[in-house]
Amino acid sequence: MHTDNKFLAGPFAPWAEENVAYDLEVDGQIPEDLAGALFRISANPRFAPLDLDRYHWWEGDGMVCGVYLRDGRAAYRTRWVETDSMRFEVEQGEAVYSGFANGGNPRPLPPGAPPAKNVANTNVGIFDDHLLVYFEGGLPYSMHPETLETYGTYDFHGGIDVLCTAHYKIDPSGGDMLFFAATGPRITWLRADAKTGTVIDIHSFDIGVPVLMHDFAVSENYAVFFVTPAQFRLDHIMQGKPGVVWDEKSLPHGVQIVLLDRRTHAVTWHEVGGSWANTHFYNAYEDSGRLIIDGHRITRLGTPADRLDAPPSAHSWFPPAIPHRWTVDLATGTAKEERVSGLAGEFPKINDDYTGRRHRYGYFVTTRGVSRDIMSDGLAKHDYLRDTTVVVEGPGPLTSPSEPVFVSRADAIGEDDGYLLSLWWNRETDLTELLVHDAADLIRQPLARVKLPSRVPFGFHGSWAGQATLDQAVARQNEG
Repeated sequence: MHTDNKFLAGPFAPWAEENVAYDLEVDGQIPEDLAGALFRISANPRFAPLDLDRYHWWEGDGMVCGVYLRDGRAAYRTRWVETDSMRFEVEQGEAVYSGFANGGNPRPLPPGAPPAKNVANTNVGIFDDHLLVYFEGGLPYSMHPETLETYGTYDFHGGIDVLCTAHYKIDPSGGDMLFFAATGPRITWLRADAKTGTVIDIHSFDIGVPVLMHDFAVSENYAVFFVTPAQFRLDHIMQGKPGVVWDEKSLPHGVQIVLLDRRTHAVTWHEVGGSWANTHFYNAYEDSGRLIIDGHRITRLGTPADRLDAPPSAHSWFPPAIPHRWTVDLATGTAKEERVSGLAGEFPKINDDYTGRRHRYGYFVTTRGVSRDIMSDGLAKHDYLRDTTVVVEGPGPLTSPSEPVFVSRADAIGEDDGYLLSLWWNRETDLTELLVHDAADLIRQPLARVKLPSRVPFGFHGSWAGQATLDQAVARQNEG
């Protein structure tokens, strides 16, 4: 692929092969109590995009990476998520679908092609004993959690019909999945039962504009959504125009926070003002009549509405995101925001056991722009109590870390008593390494460097499945 597009080079470059390996080389020592699997998803174009210059990272095909840890040893497997649209492109031997983020030159689809492409490239995790892969433009796909064989679409036993968000939260109190679907200006709140996988709570409401609603947050009693000028315009995509659009005129009063009361389904609106967009949230929690929301925000997201015929480059419309905190007074309805730090970063995470309740620590990757060929350049831990941030870079040639995933130690005694797992690109070998850091004592030298036999193209999200969860899911799929 001869192009200057950053999203087709370096750590983003496609990796064509599926890989499997056992007894991986390890520098250091994998902790004995770290047993289970880290699942990651890549944005990995299987065929050359129809428009190399307009191709965006969000459009790469999904390839799942599983790193399996047990008894201080590691195994590894990667496989494509074989969606119906990917299988059709494999039959054709080339890409047939145009891009959606920056637009392109849509062609008439060949006979028999699915009407839209499900790239299945945004998030992956185990629920209902299925390994589910998510993409917000279609239904999740189910895979075997060990062999990574693709089974087909998954609809929560008939609970959803078109799509759902790639971002879900697991309720610590019972393991239920909390998630939503965004179709144009309509948001549908969903809750799926942990034991049956069925949807047990559903409520829809209208937000007036087709916001690019990627992430949300939950507290004990509320689901939190932000209405921003970032839009997803399906009508534009059908015309070959950019589908991710920045339209400040659509919100003359600025950004709003929308709260859904999870108990009553009452919806309230809270004005924040300004023209900006949130990217991802850490968490939300209630404290003395206030709702505290922590996340990252950027100054713009997408092609400006007045430049649809001449969109900017594929990566220039996504500037660095900055950590912020928003506070809603639940009695008066007033909302305010404050910047937490000036350290640019993305993919914020917490110890998921603290979802919906007060957290002290947040983890993210820094995006300080020290190099033109990467997006992330360090791993950070923020202490909200002390208002301090620790940043570490990779040892030696390692850079471009993925979203960190927190895993508690066995018999953990504190919020940060655990490990941070992240994938890093080795510039010298062009391969990927899994680094295991001590979350309580974050230093540059990790506890373990697991050498993977391939490069995992830089992707979005992932999750950890403990050994009991993994074994149960594998056993159920083998029986089925």
